[in-house]
Amino acid sequence: MAPQVAGSNPVALPLNSLIYLYFLILPFSISLSYIFSYLYFLINRKFSIPKDFIILLALYLWRAISLLANNLSIVPIKEIFDKFVYVIFSNVNISRKVINGILISIFLSNFIILSVGVLDYFFPIFWNKYYFIKTNSYNLELKNREKIAIRNASDRAIEVNINDEKLIIPPNFLIFLKLKAGSYMIASSDSFFLHTKTKISDNIFYIRNFWNETNNFMGLVDHKLVAATIFSILTVLFFCAFLYFNKLYFLAFLTSLISLILTFSKSYIPITILILFLILFIKKKNITLLVSTMLAFAIFSIILLKFKPEFYNAFNLRNNFYKAGIEIFQKNPIFGIGYSNVSNYLEDYLRKGMIDNHYHTHNIYIDALAETGILGLILFLITYLYFGMKFLNKGYKNNNFLSIAVGWCIILIMLTGFFEKNVDRAAIDLLLFSLMGIANSLNKD
Repeated sequence: MAPQVAGSNPVALPLNSLIYLYFLILPFSISLSYIFSYLYFLINRKFSIPKDFIILLALYLWRAISLLANNLSIVPIKEIFDKFVYVIFSNVNISRKVINGILISIFLSNFIILSVGVLDYFFPIFWNKYYFIKTNSYNLELKNREKIAIRNASDRAIEVNINDEKLIIPPNFLIFLKLKAGSYMIASSDSFFLHTKTKISDNIFYIRNFWNETNNFMGLVDHKLVAATIFSILTVLFFCAFLYFNKLYFLAFLTSLISLILTFSKSYIPITILILFLILFIKKKNITLLVSTMLAFAIFSIILLKFKPEFYNAFNLRNNFYKAGIEIFQKNPIFGIGYSNVSNYLEDYLRKGMIDNHYHTHNIYIDALAETGILGLILFLITYLYFGMKFLNKGYKNNNFLSIAVGWCIILIMLTGFFEKNVDRAAIDLLLFSLMGIANSLNKD
């Protein structure tokens, strides 16, 4: 592969700067990332739509049909704009300098988040101070926009009403809400803890910025598993960059791996490490390495199951989610119950105590089946399998490390998707599909 040299284009420098800013800002502000990506789209003189983008369009067309068939709004399909970055960054003039600029931007943002996160863990000066009360009814007056928290400390789900909006809060769960200035009546038939930055009592509670209450590293996203997905992608990306592109990216790989380990994710850490060894095996073609890896993975799994009995409880809970998803699918096998609508149907299972939250089934395939029916699941599988195989084939054929990394990242998403909801989230999609676009540009060159 002989990458093009961007220096011949008079607008190449500002265009490249927008790309670097996009990847640098993405973990900090999704809104600003949108601005930088669409500015690049508007300024770039070179533009074409990849032919395989039609696969994504077909997926979202069926998702829209599933919503219309259930008399629901098609607003949820607006998230296709998160995946449009695949089109935008498939039109980049690639050079080694541009690739380094992108990788350095991603590394810097990850390094800053990890460094500040470590400081946030040890030093209270970074923590958020909240006042709290235990109540079942409170009239909250906010003079400014504020992020509040409501804690359900009981062992069952409770319903909390904020003015006319109903919330179902899972057992032993702390939920954060962003409210505008105004008056809010917060009430429930059950008691709950209300946490606000506005002084409502003399009781004080501190919340770290980068960690959840069980000390899982979350970075700047709102859930440890979203963070684990992002750090897994970065770990695979920089591991491939280290193996195939430049040994200096070992530090970036190490930073991403440490970030991932600090999430303490029971699914992402072992699956990511397994994929790293598979990448290394293909690179080194060492059968001993492969066998020892598989053996170590098997031993690790057995030890985990033997000495961590809570894993059985987690498996049983996941099984309840899967059963619920299949039951919901049976209500409408053709069109499903409507894309992005499974949470509404899971509420009854949460009230019965069968599951511990109602956001999704913790399985991207059962989600797709329940929400969009059999055809929706088939289109979903075709989409991710196609892109995964495309980038792996192109990567190994052209010795393109970025395409190899993207292909394995998609495989990672598909494997961990058996246990978690890791698709159709802005923070994840913007990172993955922009990298897919860059890899696509590199393959064209």
